[in-house]
Amino acid sequence: MIVLFTMLGLQELHAQSLKTLTISASATVTDNLQMITIRHLDLISPEVEDGYIEISPIYSSYAGMFKIIGNPNAKIRITYLQSETLREQNDGIGVVEARYIMSAAEKDIQQQSQLLDVGEAVVPIGDNGELFIWLGAILDFSDALPGLYLSEFILEIEYI
Repeated sequence: MIVLFTMLGLQELHAQSLKTLTISASATVTDNLQMITIRHLDLISPEVEDGYIEISPIYSSYAGMFKIIGNPNAKIRITYLQSETLREQNDGIGVVEARYIMSAAEKDIQQQSQLLDVGEAVVPIGDNGELFIWLGAILDFSDALPGLYLSEFILEIEYI
């Protein structure tokens, strides 16, 4: 399964913290795996502190949340892009550094989820056929200028 997030319109209206962001998600389901978006990653609400936005997948209410439904007790491989550099689309001068962080748990208990910190992890689906994952991010705006920043976050999920 490949999940594609498109971040459109990261536009700083004030040089320090105001921005506009749209996130959309799509999923292709294969091998009886289903992924449901429960909550989108919220990059608008968190405050920018010292040029950064930090959203923990384990502790932040701004983290994206997804439920994977598949064969009970099966193991799946989750692969995702850990970091990328976003360049301002019009002038190409401004830069946002993005680092993505994920965690997973068999139950819907975010604070008990385990960090998936290497960009690829093998995790079991729970006894009830469910696995919950949370998506966080660290965004560095220190070199950002007002403008449009585009990104695609790709998450691959497959049975092993």
